Amino acid sequence: MVIDLKKLFQADGSQQEVRCGLDFSGVELGGAKPFCAPVKVLAQLKSFAGAVSLELQTEYRLSMPCDRCAEIFTRDEAKAFFHTLVREVQNEEDGELILVPEEKLELDKLVLEDILLDMPGQFLCRKDCKGLCHLCGKNLNEGPCGCGAPQGDPRLQVLRQLLQTDE
Repeated sequence: MVIDLKKLFQADGSQQEVRCGLDFSGVELGGAKPFCAPVKVLAQLKSFAGAVSLELQTEYRLSMPCDRCAEIFTRDEAKAFFHTLVREVQNEEDGELILVPEEKLELDKLVLEDILLDMPGQFLCRKDCKGLCHLCGKNLNEGPCGCGAPQGDPRLQVLRQLLQTDE
């Protein structure tokens, strides 16, 4: 979706509001397609001093496999983003400004970039997810596996044995 900003750049104090649903169902992240419904976007644009402020409110449903237990989880998210749009940059170090020299903004690309950059590095179904048994593969969130594998990190087993011999 392209938003024409020409009228906003010409008149300080003018405003525009855009509501839309953006389809990111084709976006792939880590082998999964996280967006199972359109992303609802409310964009509020306000012109000031030759620039345009953009406030984005986004709502979306995220569906991903958990990085620990591999179960698919779905979570509703609501995120807000803010940008300042300008036609030209005076100082090359102004990395927080978005340059729109043709006075047109591709909203879908900006929203997708904002959401992807805001996502966590690890997707967990819940904070205390126990993951899978490293021997038998059972989901430890459902209870102990009973295969005899030591609980916890197997690399620390030697330390556990040292602690047991001191007691």
